[in-house]
Amino acid sequence: MKISIFVGKNGQERIFGEKYYARLRKYGDVALWNGADDFSNRAEVLDFIKDSDFIITSWGTPAIEKDIIDVCPNLKGVFHAAGSIKPIMSDELMAREDIRLTASATAIGEGVAETALGFAISACKGAFTMPRYTRAGEWNAHNATEVIDFYDIKVGIISAGFVGRHMIKLLKNFHVDILVYDPTLSAEQIAELGAEKKELNELLAESDVISVHAPMIPETNHMINKDNIGLLKDRVIIVNTARGTIFDEPYLIERLKEKKGMFACLDITEVEPPATDNELRFLDNVNLTPHLAGTASNGQRRIALHVCEEMDRFMAGERMRTEIDREMLSKMA
Repeated sequence: MKISIFVGKNGQERIFGEKYYARLRKYGDVALWNGADDFSNRAEVLDFIKDSDFIITSWGTPAIEKDIIDVCPNLKGVFHAAGSIKPIMSDELMAREDIRLTASATAIGEGVAETALGFAISACKGAFTMPRYTRAGEWNAHNATEVIDFYDIKVGIISAGFVGRHMIKLLKNFHVDILVYDPTLSAEQIAELGAEKKELNELLAESDVISVHAPMIPETNHMINKDNIGLLKDRVIIVNTARGTIFDEPYLIERLKEKKGMFACLDITEVEPPATDNELRFLDNVNLTPHLAGTASNGQRRIALHVCEEMDRFMAGERMRTEIDREMLSKMA
């Protein structure tokens, strides 16, 4: 069989490597795109992709259009070595339910969830705020008032997708109550994950720590806004490693300025990069990082491992771990 790595040079170097190509070669010939990050020569693309049984795509790969599908009469699967599969979807690929799909959002999501947990624990323990006191010559005068142990608190998870579920899994190692807002899941399904279902406003009002993992879809745009942001506790810790559009940013800034006991770990902003005068850059109760929670460096090799594991499942006749049904696409970012 032919397994085509339809990924530019940059992606090949960041995500893959001989170790993973060797694993894929158990199942067929592995063809590597010629190394360029330019896919504009369609004749070259079709010549490369012709007769593929599997196509592996990633960031920057063009959509799998009809002409590609036409030259691959035995195409069995498209494995997207990146997050959202939507950039490589086409009407023709959507219509071909015999071509199975999977994407590596879960591999990326594991790193995101681990980063979110690190932010949450660090913020609770004052790791982002205490240094200013020690630099000023103080020592432990603020420990009792500004430090919270990651114990016997309520942690609210907004969205239990791939990232949220891994966050829940990690949280089960701690003595905390896990609350979840996810309108796509029933109370029973959330209970099976080890958490308690809440409506959004209930979660905002009850949580000591809120970790946001919702996708960027119309339904989540500004879901936390002027009408419900006042429900947040005065000393709540917010961790957002998802999308900046979840919050109506001016109202978040206003709330942070009013409630100095709040703390926000924001890995994203509504517009990226944020303007140089965006107040989130300067507030003492904000830790702003440059969209690093995902697989930013060596962690991107998790994606290659995920692709190989999905290929193993496919070849064993199993459902892939992150197999995507067509009806799922409308709910995905």
